[in-house]
Amino acid sequence: MKMKHFKNLFFSALVIFMVACDNDDDTVTTGDFDNTDVTALRDSAIDGTWRITQFIDDGRDETSDFDGFTFTFNADGSVVAENGTLSFTGSWFIELDDSSLDDDDDSDELEFNVSFSLSNDFDELSEDWYVIEYSSNSIRLLDDDDDGEDDFLTLTRVQ
Repeated sequence: MKMKHFKNLFFSALVIFMVACDNDDDTVTTGDFDNTDVTALRDSAIDGTWRITQFIDDGRDETSDFDGFTFTFNADGSVVAENGTLSFTGSWFIELDDSSLDDDDDSDELEFNVSFSLSNDFDELSEDWYVIEYSSNSIRLLDDDDDGEDDFLTLTRVQ
């Protein structure tokens, strides 16, 4: 009788764990990337506008530098950042970095490349960002900085 009780308890715990881990946002995390992710992330980025909800540069939170700006990623490879008064244009693209020289494992890294040819805060966004994870409403990025702390950027879809 104890074994049956244990099996029921184990099955219940497993079901609870699976439900708790269910993510309605279809988040994809680093290390699981392939060419379908390039297309999916590109399609998601060009669908709507985005805002920066986190920007950590060398350990400093500089999110407020981009308050009020929305970002539109266009299918032609241009990105427009605007706040109603100012407008800045840059470029962007997404690629799969399958270089085995980057690390010791065989997983491919997804890069979100952004470039603004400016000498203001937007210049700091010009990086080949590695995608940590993405969903239809959020894109979390990392720049593994060789000369300081890693940089983090989170884009959130404007609702």
